Amino acid sequence: MLSSLAWSADIQIEKLKDEISLISVVGEFVEGDDTRFKNLAISTDSAVVFLSSSGGLAGVGMEIGRTISIKGFSTAVGESTICASSCGLAWLAGKNRFLTETSKIGFHAVFVDTTGQQDVSSAGNALVGSYLQQLGLGAKAIVYVTDAAPQSMQWLTADDAKRIGLDVTLLPSDKQGQASTPVPFGTNGTASYAPTTVTVTPQSQPQEPAWKLFEHTDLPGYDLPDMPLKLFTVEDCKMECDGNDRCRAFTFNEVHNVCFLKGMATEALQFSGAVSGYKGDASDIRRIGQDFGPSLEFRTSKNVEIKGRPFAKFNGSTLDACQDQCVLTPTCQGFNYYRSGMCVMLNIRKPTRGNLLSTAGSRSN
Repeated sequence: MLSSLAWSADIQIEKLKDEISLISVVGEFVEGDDTRFKNLAISTDSAVVFLSSSGGLAGVGMEIGRTISIKGFSTAVGESTICASSCGLAWLAGKNRFLTETSKIGFHAVFVDTTGQQDVSSAGNALVGSYLQQLGLGAKAIVYVTDAAPQSMQWLTADDAKRIGLDVTLLPSDKQGQASTPVPFGTNGTASYAPTTVTVTPQSQPQEPAWKLFEHTDLPGYDLPDMPLKLFTVEDCKMECDGNDRCRAFTFNEVHNVCFLKGMATEALQFSGAVSGYKGDASDIRRIGQDFGPSLEFRTSKNVEIKGRPFAKFNGSTLDACQDQCVLTPTCQGFNYYRSGMCVMLNIRKPTRGNLLSTAGSRSN
């Protein structure tokens, strides 16, 4: 059962006064993380578990959750912190569940990947249902947690929690009343790595965070349920996001006139023919490689693989370097980058297939 694949989580414990401990779990959940968590949990009888993860193995998340439940620990997700997929399952196990207004806690159906395709696992979701019943959650909560498709994410709101009978405690924000300051996309100050931004301040609600629009850019993943929407302009897409309290970002495909509303965004990919927007401070979004702008017709997409025989292979590469090397190599029509660090270059760009371990890019002209 998978939510995603990655390196193991960083799990640490810190003793505080009054015999209370803080346990932090940061990163993807992989095999063995549940055992490491149990070994740390044994050393304390009272703890708050702070979670920060985009997902991982669902079984590992549930095992961590069972330990949290047995020990009677509380769980928390900090400000502007993601706890999605299997991490969300662990967070649900807290005796007290803490979050803030900017915490991002997300759920989707468990899936299996045997051929590079994400197929909903009936057995996996049955196990999730049994796990949630053991936590004392009702049918509404179980349906909510397993309802979104594997490629989507159901982001929890306070209204959702009330509707499904989930007890949560909203912590006060340290940043209440402070206006967000626009920060340039990226952190290295290199112009070629920073897409041109346009700040648009909504006239009807000037207190809301400003929008930042990015040309020739895709913000992959974190789609809200029932995407895409058939719309005709970028402005229509932005207005739909403004009208949805779960929406924080969007990507509009100008070729097909479809809009993808997103609960959040963490990466930006070169994607000719797309315009993306992010509401508020976009400094947390990492640009993958250079922004080649409108001069290049090129698209990079996650969970895709080009089928064919490569003319070059490189080990120990990064996604950024793999993409940029292909763009700068005239004979390269497309590339595949695998999580093992292998970069392959091809003189074809089709056919393609789904592959959760690969990111592919290709020229479109």
